[in-house]
Amino acid sequence: MGVTLDSSVLVDVLRGDERALAVLDGVESRGLAPVLSSVAVFEVLSGVEYTKSRSERARVEILLRQIPIEAFDLDSARRAGELRAEMLRIGRSPGAPDVMIAGHALAGGHTLVTRDRGLASAAGSLGLPVEWY
Repeated sequence: MGVTLDSSVLVDVLRGDERALAVLDGVESRGLAPVLSSVAVFEVLSGVEYTKSRSERARVEILLRQIPIEAFDLDSARRAGELRAEMLRIGRSPGAPDVMIAGHALAGGHTLVTRDRGLASAAGSLGLPVEWY
C-alpha cells in the first residue's frame, strides 16, 4: 500500500509549508511509499509554465525525481468517474484533476493525502482512506 499525494501537497512542499513537510515526513517514517499521479504532475507543471519561473521549474523538477510517478490508467478513470458522480449527487462540483488524482488513489489502494477537505470527505464516502492537514 502506498500514499498518493495530491497536487496541493506538492505545491505546499515546494513553498516550504511546515504542515505539508510534516505530513510527508510522517508518511515516510511509517514506511509508506509516496507516489504521484501523472495528473498531479500535470497540474503542478501547468502552474510552473504559467508563472514562467525558472527557479520554480528547477525546484519542481528536483522534487519530481524524488517521488515515483504512476500513470493515470483505465482503472483510475473508472474510480474517478464513480467519485465524480458521488460528488455531483451531494451537490459538489469537483475540479476534474482533483477527482482524477483521488480516482488514481482509489484504483491503487492508496491513501490520499490532500489539504482539500471537500474532496477528502467525498472520497472517504467511497472508502478511500484520506489524510488531510
